[in-house]
Amino acid sequence: MICLAIESRSGMSAIEKQIFTDTRAGGKVKKKMNLGNQKEKSRQEKSLGKKKIPEEKEYNGAVNYNVYHMTKVEKCCYMVGAGVVLYLLGYIFYRSVAISLLFALLAVKYPAVRTRSIIRKRKKQLTMQFKDMLYSLSSAVGAGNSVERALEIVKDDMISQYGESNVFIVRELELMISRISLNQNIEDIFAEFAERSGVEDVKTFADIFEVSKRTGGNLVQIIRQTTDVIADKIEIETEIDTALSGKKMEQKVVTVMPVLLTWFMTVSTDGFMDPVFQTIGGRVVATVALAMILAGALWSASIANIEI
Repeated sequence: MICLAIESRSGMSAIEKQIFTDTRAGGKVKKKMNLGNQKEKSRQEKSLGKKKIPEEKEYNGAVNYNVYHMTKVEKCCYMVGAGVVLYLLGYIFYRSVAISLLFALLAVKYPAVRTRSIIRKRKKQLTMQFKDMLYSLSSAVGAGNSVERALEIVKDDMISQYGESNVFIVRELELMISRISLNQNIEDIFAEFAERSGVEDVKTFADIFEVSKRTGGNLVQIIRQTTDVIADKIEIETEIDTALSGKKMEQKVVTVMPVLLTWFMTVSTDGFMDPVFQTIGGRVVATVALAMILAGALWSASIANIEI
């Protein structure tokens, strides 16, 4: 009705009315096509089960610290080791080969757990190395070097500091220098490194560097202040980890002690633990005890995991 009113007020000619009508029809067809494409896309995503997560992107051979692909040998070793531990755990609490074998089957999930642990460890190493890189970069830029030239100086400093060229930060600096030689934008290089690293401090530095580079601020002062803030944050995290390292060891001991105590009572007392292994009530008690040990281990681990 609104369109008809516009047509009657404007006094359009027959040709203009035809163009207006075609435009409206074309808009409706385009809208329908967009809706159809969206529905088709959603159907494809559902058929695939889930969309590809950003961490699985490839970066032309550069290291993606958000993922870690185990070799077949690593998977087999971790599964065998976890299987042996789970079998012994099941045998200690149930004295049943069948139940122990069921426990051992859970070892197929351990490579995924270990992969997440390796990813966290690699990111932690990269964070510590990145802090040292920032100190060296701030000094090099403060001495009057451009950022591009400063990266070469920083690479030499990192090699002399770590004594080898196979550490994460040295490989990243070599990659940055090679890309700068190909006339790639320094802001884009830092942004890609931040995305691949998955480390919040690296992302913060890349964002601040990009803004300061484009707005033409005092790059030397900005890099120095950013370095101080990020380095202080990393040092606080390191101090917290150091203070909690003893508590984490105590948590592991407390988790293992009930298992060792159960095994000791089984082998040292003649038939004292038989009701636990041979009766339904005993199996229920053993299951509850094992569940409480697992819940306590997970709870204490989450308490000790402090992030800034």
